[in-house]
Amino acid sequence: MRKKSYSVTLRNEYILKRIKSIKKEHPFWGYRRVWAYLKYIDGLIVNKKRVYRLMREHNLTVKPNTRLIAKRVSERPKPRADKPKQWWGIDMTKVLTNTGWVYVVIVLDWYTKKIVGHYSGTRATSREWLEALEKGINREFPGGVRGQGLKLMSDNGSQPTSLYFMKACSNLEVEQVFTSYNNPKGNADTGG
Repeated sequence: MRKKSYSVTLRNEYILKRIKSIKKEHPFWGYRRVWAYLKYIDGLIVNKKRVYRLMREHNLTVKPNTRLIAKRVSERPKPRADKPKQWWGIDMTKVLTNTGWVYVVIVLDWYTKKIVGHYSGTRATSREWLEALEKGINREFPGGVRGQGLKLMSDNGSQPTSLYFMKACSNLEVEQVFTSYNNPKGNADTGG
């Protein structure tokens, strides 16, 4: 390691003093926020890398809390349908037409890939989602869905998590299963 010049040491001394005083007031600030404070509040022209190096050398960086790190892989495997009428998915997309936006809700049997229920219109509340689900249930379960063990996968949107939709699924004995948060592939078999 080469020896630092005297002028660099003097400049670093002042910057380090400011960093220590900032960290005393804000112990959980990382180097980026400290650098921004130095630049925009103190008016110092200092490189972000220098701030990071000084903080690291003097043990002023924030230690990561491993308990707070989000898991990037799902803890449970994605369910797979091994027969028809076992796993259905429900999702919505919107399409721009000449007359405005049209919402399309589909209910898909994951085993057969058949669209069993659908809705399209200018509204997309939980009532319209339930309309699409009921179309599928009436078509695929003419004798009733109760006791058939149907599971319905959806995302965590406002429609499938609404009290109205959840109560209706419970009354129909359709088990709702939700994808994990921030998991866009969780309902990919339905695709919206």
